[in-house]
Amino acid sequence: MSLRSKIITVLRRTGLRRPAIWVYVRLVAAGRWFPARGRELNAELRWRRGAPTRRRIARTYSHILDGRINFETVLGSVPENGLAIVVCLWNRPERIEPLLRLVDSQSTARPLRLVLWNNNVANQASYREAISAFVPAGSLSSVELHSSPNIGGIGRFVAMRELARRGYESTFVMLDDDQDVSKTFVEDLLASSGDRTIAGVWAWMCTDRYWIRSRAEQPGHPANHIGTGGAACDTALVRSEDFFRKIPSHFLFMEDMWMSRCALNSGWTLVGVDSPVEFVLAHLDQGHAIYDDKERFWNWMSRAHRIPAV
Repeated sequence: MSLRSKIITVLRRTGLRRPAIWVYVRLVAAGRWFPARGRELNAELRWRRGAPTRRRIARTYSHILDGRINFETVLGSVPENGLAIVVCLWNRPERIEPLLRLVDSQSTARPLRLVLWNNNVANQASYREAISAFVPAGSLSSVELHSSPNIGGIGRFVAMRELARRGYESTFVMLDDDQDVSKTFVEDLLASSGDRTIAGVWAWMCTDRYWIRSRAEQPGHPANHIGTGGAACDTALVRSEDFFRKIPSHFLFMEDMWMSRCALNSGWTLVGVDSPVEFVLAHLDQGHAIYDDKERFWNWMSRAHRIPAV
């Protein structure tokens, strides 16, 4: 007789089988509850430990907003009717040359101006060297570079805010340096873009829980969340000063969620785009570190009065 059978026999004889089952069921339930609660506590501890860093980033962000952005035109000359492609750079300096080639290879009649917001000042010299050495042979007309202390992905919108101040009015395109795209990437996005519209390849329909969501697979499929990497956006978004001032400073690194919710709450159109995109160097993705914080931010934004009009 197995040990399990012996224990059951003893419990039955002593009249303790039913209480033992009751205890066993609750122990199993507790075993499921404690790991989940442990994950929540660990996320809370990480959030608290990150408070000093978030405060420092908030001060930097406020200083940048109150100042003036100076772009260095490292390559070519800015075309008068050029389409801005904005990229945030952080920890992938080896991706700068592939990025230049991807933009230069786009099959579009629009001249392209690549606008780089570098969040890691230490990489500025290597970026400048790689850009200066590049010889465009296609659609790339100019490359503009600005370096600052790290403020995360919101930097792409700060860059466009400055371009809009200088008169830029067209739709702008956003791309991440960990994405490989096809030659039709720009045209695929522009085909779905327009006034008060955000069109993107990383498009989702989220529920009341951020991570419970479904992909907007079909072209033109409505979405309520679009990732900033691989998207086209109406420049009207960055003309709203509230868009920049009302985002909680501790959520600056979740600019895609802020962009999507602000646009959606103002009646904009958010649609998915079908265009091939391949992600590389996934281990360097900052999103891994803010997985739990995204749920926190999504819940915070559920109250409409917190979201500014754009």
